[in-house]
Amino acid sequence: MLVIVAYLLVILIWSTTPLALQASQEGIGFFMAAMLRMTVSAMLSLPLVWIMGQRLERSRQAINSYVGGTIGIYGAMMAVYWGAHYIPSGLISVLYGLSPMLSGAIAWVWLKERELTPARVFALLVALAGLGLVVAARLDLDEQSWRGIVGTLVSVFCFALSAVWVKRSNAGLHPMVQTSGSLLLSSVLYVLSIPFFGLVWPDPWPTRGLLSLGYLTVFGSLLGFVLYFLVLRHYSAARVTMITLIAPVLAVLWGHLLNDETLQLATLQGAGLLLLALALYQWPQRLDRLLHHGLLAPQRWRARKKA
Repeated sequence: MLVIVAYLLVILIWSTTPLALQASQEGIGFFMAAMLRMTVSAMLSLPLVWIMGQRLERSRQAINSYVGGTIGIYGAMMAVYWGAHYIPSGLISVLYGLSPMLSGAIAWVWLKERELTPARVFALLVALAGLGLVVAARLDLDEQSWRGIVGTLVSVFCFALSAVWVKRSNAGLHPMVQTSGSLLLSSVLYVLSIPFFGLVWPDPWPTRGLLSLGYLTVFGSLLGFVLYFLVLRHYSAARVTMITLIAPVLAVLWGHLLNDETLQLATLQGAGLLLLALALYQWPQRLDRLLHHGLLAPQRWRARKKA
């Protein structure tokens, strides 16, 4: 029950982060917003590790797991923060719906996970069609929008790779320890990146940007990653990244209600296909049986004809 609640909370939190992510950059730019979010989250995580009676593991396996988490916290976040300047928040979350396909493919090769049955492959194709509808509906953007799309796609790849990497490490770390270790390692990389991107201190700091940064620090990073790593311990990498198929539906809605982003018919149709894909992916048994019998039908017909 706890894992199910954590799964639902991650969906809720991550459906709101693209909107907050854009707002947090007001007056400070993408790098400063990302660095402050992750470094402050890292500092807050240390006393929580102690309060929970845990300690940061320093074994080779644990460090490998931290590196996997860092790919998602540094690599994915840097790319999506940069891209968020060029495209609407809803589109960011929608593009993240590609994560299950990427993580499923990576896990198929790297972890030998065999969750991608014919029915689930079909479900992911339906999801891709839904994503295509939503993207097509929102491409009334300027000529710079390709930057946001490319940045977000790079982020999606890093996110999928991170999930599989942590799963493969199999370090058995407490979610809080995994979160803290990954945040700390990511913070080191952010600090080392300062000479390349510089720091911008606004005067005064925009209230909306400051509140968004606080929300992302506490909920989007600290709580969100703890819940995410908790879910990752119990579910396969492909199933965990299914979160990114549900979150876009809510994210488009939040963008419409809170940021006056246009809600078009094609967007709603695409969201409907995403929900259908989710249902097919989660309950593939009947469709697998239908596909199995359908694929075997020509062979059976030929066998009867020869007989």
